[in-house]
Amino acid sequence: MALSGLAGPAATPAQATDNVPCHNTVKRDPVDPSSGRTWPGTDVLYCKLTRDHVPVHASRSPSSPVVGYLEQGGAANWFVTELKGETYRDGAGENGWWAGTQADNGRWGWTPEVYFAGGGNYEDDAGLLVPGSYTCANACAPVPFWAR
Repeated sequence: MALSGLAGPAATPAQATDNVPCHNTVKRDPVDPSSGRTWPGTDVLYCKLTRDHVPVHASRSPSSPVVGYLEQGGAANWFVTELKGETYRDGAGENGWWAGTQADNGRWGWTPEVYFAGGGNYEDDAGLLVPGSYTCANACAPVPFWAR
């Protein structure tokens, strides 16, 4: 017996998949610009950008000052982490995820992930990680400046 007119479960919206995640973990020794403290052996990842001359902002807000640029597009740029911030728009692209990095002029800041290849609007990068919790016993090192 065929049943007609019955609706099945509502379809869930399609989720885009980041087919170009950050990759190639390497070690760097970032220096906190405010204290001068070095964070030796920090894992960073290279992420593919969709264009060159990508802005690096002072904070995770499109209204914050631009402290520098990543002049090369493609996979020439490395990042330490990602965190949510205010929505950044560029044409049809928009995203609230920001990636911490050092601009080509040596200044630290945040790049909007709207410029990352792969994925869709409002998706974080599949390879770059949000900083984990920092726990320790007795004397604890300060939280890295890029995780604040």
